[in-house]
Amino acid sequence: MGPRLIQLRHRYNLNQTQLGKLCGVTKAAISQWETGSTMPDIAKLKKLRSALVFSLDWLITGEEPITPLLLVDRRQGSRRRWERRLIDRVE
Repeated sequence: MGPRLIQLRHRYNLNQTQLGKLCGVTKAAISQWETGSTMPDIAKLKKLRSALVFSLDWLITGEEPITPLLLVDRRQGSRRRWERRLIDRVE
């Protein structure tokens, strides 16, 4: 899961601190998840999923696409606005 979490973080141009704020954990916790030292609990993953667009199946197993196709299509027209809201949440 660690490499996919890094991929997700890079996709949204977030550092570990910003990603941690989205799911209520510290930068150290994100680092541990990314290296595989520890695993996040499902409540933290659900919180992260509510802030970012990605498939939990993809994050956990790597078998699904990173983003469900319907969400990609729906958000493309307003991507700039959506990214701005995401940045406002993190800061």
